[in-house]
Amino acid sequence: MIFLHPLALLGIIAAAIPALLHLFQRRVPPEIEFPPLRYLSEAERRSARRLRLRHLLLLLLRTALIVALVLAAARPLVPAGGAGAAHPPAALALILDNSLSSGAVTGGQVTLDRLKAAARAVLLRAGADDRLWLVLADGIVRAGGRDALLAAVDSATADARRLDLVAGVRAAVQVVGGDRAVVREVQVVSDLQRTALAAGRVTAPPGVRVIALAPHPAPQNRGIAAARATPGVAVVTVGGTPGSGEVAVTLRVRGSDLGRALATVGATVTLPLEDSRPGWWVGEVTLEPDELRSDDQRAIVWHATPPARVAFGSGAGPFVAAALAILRAGRRIAEGTGVTIADRPAAGGSVVVPPEDPAMAGQVNRALAARGMGWRFGPAGTPGLIAGAGLDGVPVTRRLRLEGTDTGVVLARINGEPWAVAAGGIVLLGSRLDTAWTSLPTAPAFLPFLDALVNRFAQGETVVAEREGAVRVAFHTVGADTVGATVYGPDPRESDLTPADRSLIREALGAELVEDGAFAQSAFAGLRRTDISGVLLLLAVLLAFGELAAATLAR
Repeated sequence: MIFLHPLALLGIIAAAIPALLHLFQRRVPPEIEFPPLRYLSEAERRSARRLRLRHLLLLLLRTALIVALVLAAARPLVPAGGAGAAHPPAALALILDNSLSSGAVTGGQVTLDRLKAAARAVLLRAGADDRLWLVLADGIVRAGGRDALLAAVDSATADARRLDLVAGVRAAVQVVGGDRAVVREVQVVSDLQRTALAAGRVTAPPGVRVIALAPHPAPQNRGIAAARATPGVAVVTVGGTPGSGEVAVTLRVRGSDLGRALATVGATVTLPLEDSRPGWWVGEVTLEPDELRSDDQRAIVWHATPPARVAFGSGAGPFVAAALAILRAGRRIAEGTGVTIADRPAAGGSVVVPPEDPAMAGQVNRALAARGMGWRFGPAGTPGLIAGAGLDGVPVTRRLRLEGTDTGVVLARINGEPWAVAAGGIVLLGSRLDTAWTSLPTAPAFLPFLDALVNRFAQGETVVAEREGAVRVAFHTVGADTVGATVYGPDPRESDLTPADRSLIREALGAELVEDGAFAQSAFAGLRRTDISGVLLLLAVLLAFGELAAATLAR
């Protein structure tokens, strides 16, 4: 038995009052020999026995009356399982997973509506003395009263952010585990995606229960996992439930369809991008609608720039001259001095190769420092294979080490050391573009590599970043100039709606799985009790009437 107000039990001391009163009221009459009354002695003894019984009954009734009133004031709780059962003050953390996947329609009902109904049913069972917390897709553990958390649940919508379910349960367990309440529980209301339980395990401390709503079957789904613009094409990757079949992918720019292709989950397709006028362009990649609409579209952004005007100077070599002629014929570059390929930095964009004579490296380094370049040529490095920039496996027999500490972009490495670095409109290469230094000029990747160097890195690449969030585009400006953009979209793992196996859920979350019909009743079930103070008050009334009747007969 548990008492909601245990301090009231101090009143049990008052149960001794009737006994004390009875003791103080006892009187021993004097003994006087009165012969005429001796015949009454026997009758007196019989009457005295009856009076003692009545007084004993009064003592018991009055003591029981006080005990019943004190116990009722302490509000005792006894084990029970009915709907009207109460519980001692509890600490409960409720996790409502309203991440993007909860917006899927399953069996004609939005998954989030089912999850919110289960969450409301749990909160409605909470009492005024309970300490409550709520975790949504943002991962924040928010404390509040029952009404405030009910309002938060009612206003929850499918969020583009992804909830790391293992981390969310771990945070909830930590909060609840630090409370001193007798009942400590974490209730997990989620669609329990398999991808949400891929890493990590939750270990609940002793006395903390983790209870999860059992998963439902989920429909097959496909979504856009990634969409990026590269020179001339848009590269689109489709994600979702493996084996869910082909889906049509459409690229739309300014209301016009530019391309369409069929793709399966996990496949990547390319859609053509028309030559655009210089400036920033925003397109939209869409799929045919399915049960989860929020992942069927994604924005795509690119910055159209005119072809770089490229010249080559001393030290560039014949292979560079031939490659530039091919790029010029394909209209990938134009004549001019916007970008120079040479063994010294020029006034504009520059691709700088090592000087033929290593003794001249000091002069080149001083020229680089004058341009504000934080990288420089160092001593000779060991031969090796190029890694990165689409040049993986191309051998280099001769090179100079690149040394620097600034925040430039390392485009390729050899033996783990930088071989190609871009920073501030200057690209520094560790080898000359000549077969005496590397076989790159004769490799198929040479032309695309040179194209990227002059059109992206040496000309000054604009940054297009990707972030998790609702589908939109945010442009970054400096004054009147747009210098970059951030493309927001959902986490691609949200597109796979496949629920986790029950064994994985139990292992990852340490949770008990409860079906929908019994989920609300599982809350606070560890020590659910019924308040019997009303019964004790009724008993006290009956004892009072009994005491009154016994006192009347005792007179």
